[in-house]
This record gives sequence, C-alpha cells and structure tokens, in this order.
Amino acid sequence: MATLEDLIRQKQELEKEIEEVTRRERINAINTCRELIQKFDLQPAEIGLKKLMRKGAMIPKFMGPKGETWTGRGRKPIWLQQAELEGKSLEDFRITSPVAMEEDEEARLEELTRPDNVKA
Repeated sequence: MATLEDLIRQKQELEKEIEEVTRRERINAINTCRELIQKFDLQPAEIGLKKLMRKGAMIPKFMGPKGETWTGRGRKPIWLQQAELEGKSLEDFRITSPVAMEEDEEARLEELTRPDNVKA
C-alpha cells in the first residue's frame, strides 16, 4: 500500500506532466490556427476576432506556465521576472514550432537517459 508521501509525490509528478502536455498542445493549437489563417487568407472579422485585433498587433514570442504571453517588447511581465528569479531563462518560455518542440523534447530525454545522468 502506498504511503501518503508516495501519493503526494505522484500527484506532483502528474501535475507537472499535465502542465507540460497542456503547454505543448496549446502551442500546437496556436500553430495550427496560424497555418489555417494563412492557408485560407482568413480575415479577423471572418472568424470573430475583429474586436480583439488592433492595427499593428504583435505576435507573442513567449508563453508563461499559465498561458500568459509576451511579445518580447516593453517591460518583462511579472510572471517572467519571477521565473527568472527562480533560475529559469527567457528561452525556457519561447514559443517554438511543433517540430522544434519535438527536437527539444528528444534532446531532453536523451540527456536524462545518458548513463552519467541516471540516478540510482
């Protein structure tokens, strides 16, 4: 029978995994939307975004853990400042293409499974 500590650890691991998968799927959805908009030359009014779009709107380049976005212009948002204080870098939050994300994930897994990194 599992102990309370084991269950709490499992819960934390699952929450972290859920957060990573949610972030990855969100980025994939955003990229899919962008591709469809370009492919069919859709206009904001056609898809109900006219009120949300403003002239010269920037495309976000960074996404926070809770889906917050930042274009990379102006002051760094608080969520990013806090993350940097916790030791994370700006590149940890860069929005990338699905292909680049898969390559990053493969490299991360390879790093974790290297014999000198495997924990006993």
